[in-house]
Order: sequence, then C-alpha cells, then structure tokens
Amino acid sequence: MNAATLPTGRRGQLLAAAIGIIGVAVIWLAVADPLLSFYQDQARLLAQRQALLDRMQAVAASLPALSATARKPVEGGSALLSGTSDAVAAAGLQEAVQRMASSAGTTLTAVETLPAEADGRWHRVSLRISLNAPWPVLMELVRQVDQAPARIFIDDLHFHSPVVAVHPAAVPIQASMVVYGFRAGS
Repeated sequence: MNAATLPTGRRGQLLAAAIGIIGVAVIWLAVADPLLSFYQDQARLLAQRQALLDRMQAVAASLPALSATARKPVEGGSALLSGTSDAVAAAGLQEAVQRMASSAGTTLTAVETLPAEADGRWHRVSLRISLNAPWPVLMELVRQVDQAPARIFIDDLHFHSPVVAVHPAAVPIQASMVVYGFRAGS
C-alpha cells in the first residue's frame, strides 16, 4: 500500500482517529489493565497479611494474661480429681458423674472403671458409662460435665437409637462414653 491509496480529507482523519483509539485500547488491555489488576491483588494480599499480623500481635499480647489465669486455681476447688490413689479418684469421679446424671434427669445403666494411665506426674482416671435418656437430657448431662469444677473430659462418645420416631427429641437414646479426669501422681 502506498501513500497515494490512503484516504485523505475527512475520511482519512476519521480513519486515523479510529486507528489511534484502537491502538490506545490495545495498549490499555494488554499493558495497563493487567498492571492495575496485579497492583490491586497485591494491595488486597497486603491488607490480609496486615490484618493477620494485627490479630497475631493481639493474641501474643493476651498470652501473659491467659498464662496467669491458667495458673490460678479454679473457683470452688482444683481442676484435678481429688484422691490419694487412682481407685479413690475413680470413686470420686463416679460419684460426681452419677450426681450430674441425676441432676440432668437420668440414671447411669452401667459404670466401668478403666485402668488408670500414668503419664509422668499425672494419672488419667477414666470411667466408661452407659445410659438411656432423651436427647435434651443427654445434652444437659454433657453441659454439666463441661461445667464441673474438676476438669472432666468426654471421649469415645456413641449414640444408638433403635427407633425412628416422629418426635426424636422425646425418644430415649442409648449413649455410651468415656469420662476422665486427671489427678496428681505421687
């Protein structure tokens, strides 16, 4: 194509303007827009990392207060099971769990004392308990165990309901669980 075949006048000016606009659009789409997107992505990432840093610094600042709280004795007694031996601690744990079950509105159908496990200066005292109760009563028992003055934990929890009912909250559920606590070893 030579210069003699190019449009001139008003038509040439419009064509030149259109080519210029297309050139600017191509440059914008190929260079400027990806750079702006990259900048915005990096700014978002930086803001997320700054928020994470602020949160981690707040957690680190609260650590001394949490450590001091953890060293304080639990109100109303010790967080450990009391007893001079594992058998005495297991009997105390069984009595406490039976009291909680009665308060929740059920009774224990079976209680098995599991062998104590010594781990350094701590002894883990465990009971396997079984009971039949409606769901709300089971949840009340779990809540009471969670709020006990001595730290009692629940493990190996199993539920079994032989019947599918219209009102499942009122149907007794067979539950089995291991409850345990720790006592200081000698």
